[in-house]
Formats: sequence, structure tokens, C-alpha cells
Amino acid sequence: MKKATMQDVAKLAGVSQSTVSFVFSGADMRISESTKQKVFEAASELGFVPRGKLKNYHKVSDSVLALLVPNMSNLYYPALAKEVDEIAAAKGYGLIVINTNRSETKEARYFKLLISLKVAGILYGFTPAAGEMETARRLGLPVAIVGETEPGTAADCVSLNSGLAGELLAEHLLHFGHKKIAVITAPKHSITLSRKRRIDGMKRVLSGRAELIVISGDTEQEMEHANYEIELGYQKTKELFEIGGGRPTAVVGINDMTAIGILKALQELGLKVPEDVSCAGFDNLPVSEFVSPALTSVDHLTAQRTRQAIDLIDDKINKRNKYPVTVDFQPRLVVRSSTQKAKI
Repeated sequence: MKKATMQDVAKLAGVSQSTVSFVFSGADMRISESTKQKVFEAASELGFVPRGKLKNYHKVSDSVLALLVPNMSNLYYPALAKEVDEIAAAKGYGLIVINTNRSETKEARYFKLLISLKVAGILYGFTPAAGEMETARRLGLPVAIVGETEPGTAADCVSLNSGLAGELLAEHLLHFGHKKIAVITAPKHSITLSRKRRIDGMKRVLSGRAELIVISGDTEQEMEHANYEIELGYQKTKELFEIGGGRPTAVVGINDMTAIGILKALQELGLKVPEDVSCAGFDNLPVSEFVSPALTSVDHLTAQRTRQAIDLIDDKINKRNKYPVTVDFQPRLVVRSSTQKAKI
């Protein structure tokens, strides 16, 4: 298969070849961020990698970081990007934000592209591929993960105790007398480590004390005219309550976006929240305080974790610490008006 060229990238991105060249060289030509993003996305789609030898990796600039996120339609990730941008800027770093759309192929292509661009460091808002972490370690490229990883990962990691997050929410619902609880999550084959640990935490607390129903989506794919995670919560809640039988008295979204979909479905079904059914989520997004009713959620301390991750990246860039560091934050339950005592 013929290798993609800079001309191919320019054609796909709808820009001139010189613009592509300026973007990849890092020249300050006042090119807009939206144009840069088009060029990066075109390069990723074509598998184009600028010239550069991995074995001779040396950073051209110590002033640009990259943030990779899996899904910008989930409001958690724009909030994360905002925090990273503000904190990085305060330390003198510019920022490139890349959305992988949960595609492992795109993730791998973007990683190669960022190496060729010789960015100063990379932050991941999700668990990256182990091979990428090993390559980064070999090249001396600073990497920090704002998320969950397995022990032994060759990168700095600022994680959250997601198991405890699940335990906190389960204990809260048990306190209110809920004996049948449903949790709606992504498909089992694509469930992330953090989501799995949230559910495991709920199971530990509820075992022998209440029934937990785990409802998984069928596919995980972005939608053109709707938000996948809101739609997941909405559709699965409709299915759950329309089949009849012993209905749960509480429904939990695996994140706040899913919980917002749950709220909408319950209200359309004529069920009052929290009088008839309690609802809760994870992430504590800013929007969760303003939906009706305000959503009980677990705060994942995004700002604090982001600041820690950038501090760790900065330490690596400036040679203050060369060993991988793992920092585990403790979640905080935020109780609002979407949960109350179970209706018997």
C-alpha cells in the first residue's frame, strides 16, 4: 500500500501543503487551532507520519503538551481538557487536544504522530495501550495518565479509587433502604477499567444485602445526531421499566451522562425522581447540579488530579524525577435531590 504524503494530508484536510508543513514543523504562523486539528485528524486517518527517527528522539520544543481523550461528546472530557489547558498554560505549556473516538487504530496513529512532532509530553484521559507506554519509556517521552491502569505501567498515573466510588454510592442507596438497584453501563466487551471497578465496588457492598442488576449496552459507537451515553441511559431505562416485573427502586448511570439519559426516560415514563425511583451517577459534572432534579454523583476530583498529572509531567521534562509515579485520589460522594428513601 502506497504511503500517504503531505500532499494527501493537505487534500483531505482541505488546506494547502505549506499549511500542513507549518503545522508539523511547529512554526508560529498563526494557524488556528481548528485548522491544526483538521491536519492532525487527516494525518491520523491516512496513517501519515512526518519524517523523524524514533531512535534519535529529542524534543524540539519543551513547551507543547498533548492530551488524548476517548470521547469529547461526554462532558467529562471537555471539562478535563479545560483544566489541562488552564493549568498547563500557567506553567508555560501550549496544548494539543486529540479525540480518539474510542478507536484503538486512531490512538496508535496519533501516538506515532505526536512522537514525530516531538511534543514535550503526553497526557491520557483514559487507559492507553501498554505498547505505547513502553515506547514512550524507551524514548524518554514523559507520559501521565489521568485514569486507571494496572500495576507496573511504565508511566505516571493519577488515578481515582473507583472501587471506593462504587462502594460509596452503594452504601448511600442502602442507607435509604433500596433493595433492588440497577446500574446501566457500556457493553461488557468495551467496558473500561474504571467502570469495571465502580461496578465491582457496588457488588462488594450490596452482596447479600440487596440485588444489583447490571444492564449493558449493545454497542459503543458515537452517534451523529445524539449523544451515545445519554441515549444508552435513556433506551435501557425505557426497556427496563416497560417489561414490567419487579422494578428497581434506584437506577445508577455508570457516569453522569448516562444518568442524565436515565432521568429523561424515567420522567417520560411518568415516574417521579426521587419519589418513585432514585437516580445517581459518577463524575460529578458541573451540569449535574443543574439538571432537574439535581443529580447525586461521585466527585472524581478532576481539577486536583489534573494539576497533579501536569506537575508529574513537568517534573519529568525538567529532570526532577525519572521514575514512574502513581498517585491514588479518594472519591467524594455528593448527595443531591435525585436520591431519597426507597418507596416501599
